[in-house]
Amino acid sequence: MSRLLDVGPWQFASRRDREVQLDSALAELSCFASATEVRFSPLLPVDFVLAKHYIDSFPHQALVVFNRQRDSEGFLLSPTCCYPVFHHLKGSVVQEPALITHKNTCFRHEEHYKVGVRQQAFVMREYILFASNIDYVKSWIETVKNEVLGILLGLGVEASVEKATDPFFNPNDFKQKFQANENLKSEFLVEGLAVGSLNLHLKSFSKSCGITSHNGEPLYSACFGLGYDRVTGILDGISQAV
Repeated sequence: MSRLLDVGPWQFASRRDREVQLDSALAELSCFASATEVRFSPLLPVDFVLAKHYIDSFPHQALVVFNRQRDSEGFLLSPTCCYPVFHHLKGSVVQEPALITHKNTCFRHEEHYKVGVRQQAFVMREYILFASNIDYVKSWIETVKNEVLGILLGLGVEASVEKATDPFFNPNDFKQKFQANENLKSEFLVEGLAVGSLNLHLKSFSKSCGITSHNGEPLYSACFGLGYDRVTGILDGISQAV
């Protein structure tokens, strides 16, 4: 299959055949076996709690759209696949444990662009787990680490899982220190480039969105996301770590 030569910020590295390959590989893992597939719009109302928090916290990365004739109605182009899931479930009671998978186009403004590395639009698949037992969630996270790492190594690339924090937070910010101390985030690195991540939200997202168990308690949640463009870019030799 020929590769496009014009590589602007509108370009995807991901290809349909690579998407099918990665979809199949992930679906075969035991940690994702019970996942329910969903598809939601990447448009999030700007007054949705997670959208508002993202816009306030990362204004340099948020991409927001308005209609010129109805400028009071704005939408955040979702930077993740998990946000639309939380938006869909807001104010609901969830039969847990529940595992949901969502693949879509995500959007983040970047200071510079490189196809397969930094794109303002990119394809991602996420798996989002909801459960009332924190030990169950932590056990799932460890299984995901081991099984996904096995997939990446099986592709013939150099891969590892490393403890991480969100680079958007100031290093002296309490949020980053808490994230690091509580081991809430891990990244999957391939040849030095982060291609995926695992995030333990504790109860923060569910509490903000009113997502509860049948006893009325907010659920613990965690998510794993894999960036298809970055994986494809590495496998096709068009990415370099930055």
